Amino acid sequence: MARRLKLTFKISRPEGVEIITLQGQYARTLSALVENGSKGITALELSSWALRLSHYVFILRTEYSLEVEMVREEHDGIAGAGWHGRYFLHTPVTLLLDEEAA
Repeated sequence: MARRLKLTFKISRPEGVEIITLQGQYARTLSALVENGSKGITALELSSWALRLSHYVFILRTEYSLEVEMVREEHDGIAGAGWHGRYFLHTPVTLLLDEEAA
């Protein structure tokens, strides 16, 4: 049986610091948001694993009160071919190393 990814994050809020541990796709999504910073992320860029990116972001917003903005981007190529969302994390979050999380 494959081991499920488990990551610990430090969230800096006006009222203080919060430490959370996430597992699975939620951990991967928050890690990708932190890693990509001002570049943001899209489902296409993470298509090898983020099949439900909008859902993972929804959970990060609602259950962990993280500010994640979605900006519409037109698809490249043909005008009027549609759009996709690019997600940006605005809450200050840091991925903690294993020894920091302990």
